Amino acid sequence: MDSRPHRRLWFPLGLGLFLLFAWCGCENLSFHPPLVGVILWTKEIHPFEESLQGVVEGLREQGYQDGLNLRLKVVNADGDRGKTAAAARNFLEQRAQLLITVGNVPTLVALEVTRDSRLPLVYANVAAPAATGIYWPGEPARARLTGTSMEVASAEQLSFLLQAKPGLKRLGILYCTATPQAIATGAAAEAVAQARGLIVIRETVTDDRSELLEEALARLLNQNIEALFLPTDPVLTKPNNLKRICDTARRARVPVMVPAGDSVALGALMAYHGDFVEIGRQAGRQAARLLAGAPPGDVLQEAPKVKRLTLNLKVARELDLPLSRQLLSRAYKLY
Repeated sequence: MDSRPHRRLWFPLGLGLFLLFAWCGCENLSFHPPLVGVILWTKEIHPFEESLQGVVEGLREQGYQDGLNLRLKVVNADGDRGKTAAAARNFLEQRAQLLITVGNVPTLVALEVTRDSRLPLVYANVAAPAATGIYWPGEPARARLTGTSMEVASAEQLSFLLQAKPGLKRLGILYCTATPQAIATGAAAEAVAQARGLIVIRETVTDDRSELLEEALARLLNQNIEALFLPTDPVLTKPNNLKRICDTARRARVPVMVPAGDSVALGALMAYHGDFVEIGRQAGRQAARLLAGAPPGDVLQEAPKVKRLTLNLKVARELDLPLSRQLLSRAYKLY
């Protein structure tokens, strides 16, 4: 049998396959993964960085990885609203498919900058989203918004403080009025404490100038507070501010409760808080659902699923506070 006709057929078939593979290769080379913008309020406060780490891990768990099928661009706003707004505008101009914000202020600013767009927005590490105006149930303008808050009920936090300081009567609450989450969580803590029958002495500062902070602490201590509660406050929980507060309170033998576990290492007695990496993971999973095509309205907003108790045994000994076995058994981390 003459095989020459078959040979003639192999040539065009082989050429066709070559061109097909070459075309597919060119298509892959020109593939642009979707851009996901991330605005981090500041790197100065460790929980924000922990939540960012969690966001990346949550995306990866769902099959999205930077450099493979995703372009993840992170902007550190350095605590600057103007820089936050500029970053949100840039992501709009670059046609980002999704925007992730870490912290209350970048979430509020991004919502305002992108209000006329359909850009989906996922937040992480936000305190009191309803009270600070981030989330209003039923409002159509928020239909493209979801995320995971860091909100832990003030009642739960104060319950642990009362276990550590039985017989507590006079509670000091201190926060800076520069951020909405501090005002909202401070007011919530005050209401819960009063409902528990505590006498609340509240002091606020407008910024973190050392003289303002020292004066506010002096007023609190002059009114014989027996414990000091710091709500979710990204100004006063900066390491230098928090250390000053804890050192002053400890010299007066006043225990301090703070909103984040790593802050306990700076001299606070305790914190009951969300796991900030896990908060980020929850938000990362929510972002992955949106990237996969889920309508934003179907991706419900969440609260922290994992909560932690952190205690400082050194401070407890220094203040002669005998912590119960029951309380110690609940601790996730001890200093």
